[in-house]
Amino acid sequence: MYDPTFGNAALSRHLNKSDFLKQPALKSEAHKEALVNQAVTTARNGFSSLPLTPNNLAGRTIYQVNDLASDLVLRKAAQNIRRITASKQGSRIEIARRLKLLCEEGLPFTVAKMDIKNFYPSVDQDFLSSQLSKRLMTAPSTRTVVRSLIEQCKLNSVNGLPPGLAISAELSEFYLQDFDQRMREQLNAHYFARYVDDIVLILPELKNPNLLKVQIEEALPLGLKLNFSKSKVYVFGNTKKKPTSVEHSFDYLGFKFNVFETGKDRPFVRRVELDIASSKVKKNKTRIVKSLLQYLADGSFEDLIGRVRILTCGYQFFDERQQKKRSAGLQHTYSLINSNAPALVELDKFFSGMVLCRSGTIGGRLALALTNRQRKELLKYSFVSGFANRVHFRFSADRLADLMECWKYV
Repeated sequence: MYDPTFGNAALSRHLNKSDFLKQPALKSEAHKEALVNQAVTTARNGFSSLPLTPNNLAGRTIYQVNDLASDLVLRKAAQNIRRITASKQGSRIEIARRLKLLCEEGLPFTVAKMDIKNFYPSVDQDFLSSQLSKRLMTAPSTRTVVRSLIEQCKLNSVNGLPPGLAISAELSEFYLQDFDQRMREQLNAHYFARYVDDIVLILPELKNPNLLKVQIEEALPLGLKLNFSKSKVYVFGNTKKKPTSVEHSFDYLGFKFNVFETGKDRPFVRRVELDIASSKVKKNKTRIVKSLLQYLADGSFEDLIGRVRILTCGYQFFDERQQKKRSAGLQHTYSLINSNAPALVELDKFFSGMVLCRSGTIGGRLALALTNRQRKELLKYSFVSGFANRVHFRFSADRLADLMECWKYV
């Protein structure tokens, strides 16, 4: 039976394997009991201080809480908010799949792709507190914890919600629940979906797309604005041309959607091809380069092979926080694309070009560092064949983190 309280038993259940690895003293029952008691006191009285440590990740500031007792309280509060508000982030793959199916319709329609500007930092903390007071009437302990978190954010000069914390994800979903409902009810949309700060709508053919942007921004909760430079509207008409012509291409959730014209022979159907978005292709190219540079720095060919396997194939690891096995890699992240997708072919050409190059800043150094046998070993791996054959490798969480460290900020 679900326990919403912040008692010893409920908080203890939020300890995971990684906590014991990071703090071996937890194996002592007395130490564990003292830590949980500290968490119980924190939940009851609020955070006297909250050590929010900022880190730079690919140009974004994310935070982590370097105090396990406080983190246990936040983990429990996040679970309670998810249960009470029924807030849930949609499935990225399911959203992309449905969007593809709807774009295959041959009738005129509009795709509106909107982006919320500086989402987490722009959440109005006072408005969030007032909304929580209304919605968490039956959960005073959770309300106290969240209010205390917000006060600590203010004391630490952290605007909005601190990215990187699980509770921030839950609170952001809660913050946009009324907005999501309004979008579904008021805009006469065929389809509406939101994945964190990325919004997509499919509507009837629009005459004034700019008016739609204004309507959406006005519906956003206090503090939030649209990033107009990243918000695009694509109108699909009913002109029938060669079905080999792409009417519009747009990126959403890491996918590139190529939507073709309707043909005279099939007037009610559009062909839609999915690929990897150009920005994500660029990111994978950068990771290839980072992997080769790391090899030139440390000389570990075994590590280089490990990184190439991560990039070109699928991989499995044990998620200690969720306590379950997870699969990752391009074949899972982009499971809706074909194995001969242009982006995979492009990545293969780039990878083989880098490995075989014998001139330039990197190629000249690789020419001296790699043997012909090693080049042959590296070129056994391919983005196309790894995707098509569903090749998988297993890594421990620690090994995975160690291999990915060199591209951590990409």
